[in-house]
Formats: sequence, C-alpha cells, structure tokens
Amino acid sequence: MKFPDLHPVVVGSVTTATGLCALAKKSAAADAVEIRVDTLLAKKVTVETIESALKKRKLPALLTLRIPAEGGHRPWKIAERRELFLRLLPLVEAIDIELATASAMAPIIAEARRRGKTIVFSTHAIKSPASPAQIARWTGQFDPHSWTILKVAARIKSWHDLQQLAALLLNHPDWRIAAMGLGPYASQSRSVLTALGSCLVYGYLDRPAAPGQPSAFDMRKMARAARAFGK
Repeated sequence: MKFPDLHPVVVGSVTTATGLCALAKKSAAADAVEIRVDTLLAKKVTVETIESALKKRKLPALLTLRIPAEGGHRPWKIAERRELFLRLLPLVEAIDIELATASAMAPIIAEARRRGKTIVFSTHAIKSPASPAQIARWTGQFDPHSWTILKVAARIKSWHDLQQLAALLLNHPDWRIAAMGLGPYASQSRSVLTALGSCLVYGYLDRPAAPGQPSAFDMRKMARAARAFGK
C-alpha cells in the first residue's frame, strides 16, 4: 500500500483499543487511518496490540507519536521514541514528525525516506492562534518535496485567524499543505480550508484526537464537496 494521492485525503484518527480493532475492516469514512500511539499508550494499550492491529490494516496508516508540547499524551524520551518509530515503520505508509523535533528524529526521517514513506511535518498552536511570525518560521523551516506534507493545526478565535491559514494555502499553491483549525470553530474552519486546497482533512473514527475535531464521516462529506468543487 501507498499513502493516498487523493485531494483531499480524509484521515481518520484512532485513539482507543476499539478503534484499533476497526483497522481490520475497511472504513467507508476515511482514506487513511492515523494511529495516535501516544494516546493509545496513555490508555494502557500495549505496543504489541498496536503492532498486531497494524498488521491487519485494510487502509493506509499514518503513524503519530505526538509530544506533550504539541498536544501529545506521553512524555517521550528521544531514544524510546526513535525505537518505537523504527519498530512500527514497516507497518505504515506515512509518519508524522513535529517540525520542532525534525533534528532529533533525523534518523527516523532518513529511514522513512529510504523506505518510500510519506512524511507529515506537523506544527501546532493549540492554546492560542498562530501568529504571523510563527507561520513564517514554520514555512521557512519546511522543505517541500513530493513526499513531504506541512501540517499546520492552529486555534481559531476569529475570522482573522482563519484568514491567516487560508493565506498559507493560497501563498504556497505548489506545496502539499494540510491546514486546519482547532477549538469551537474547528468544523467551520476545516470546511473553508478544505475548499481552498488543504491536502489532508482529519476526523475521528472513535473519539476526538484534538480540540473540536469533527468525525471522519463529517469530513468525508466535506471532502466530496471539495473534490467536486475542484473539477
């Protein structure tokens, strides 16, 4: 399997043991499944259980080991995080690495690249909207390739915040960018940003993995409308 080349790709997040069990069934709600390993481990789901579920997957998988500073639920040690990435890498089609941890995770990025995996470089502004300086720093650090995606997830409190994310998409039409809002206006913001070209749209398959995250079923409807609009 390869990570989907659709536009947009509907990514269904899994954060519970029940959600993992659903990997053996091809979900109609998502094009790919994000495995939030940090959340699963925090809920006492074992690595062996995660590994077994991935071996039975029916859809491409995105592996995420989120750090606490960017919304994760496990205080990783660098060596532990690298080891687990390497262990599960053969069982997934893409990985999520925070742009802030790219240097520390350089060996993982190199191995993922060698294996032909898609790499999502993620950034987050969870408590407050992203400032123009933050967005400029993120875009300056990102190296666009056919196998890389820049993910920007930021809290939305006003139309101005949404306009900043929209401008990110419009100012870089040749980049693969996934832009999404967090918080009470998450659904509305994702509708706008998906229509403007966000290449990934996230929704939960079991329980929300981020503040205000809508369901994958809702995101599927949104993606269909965006694809029709783009024809």
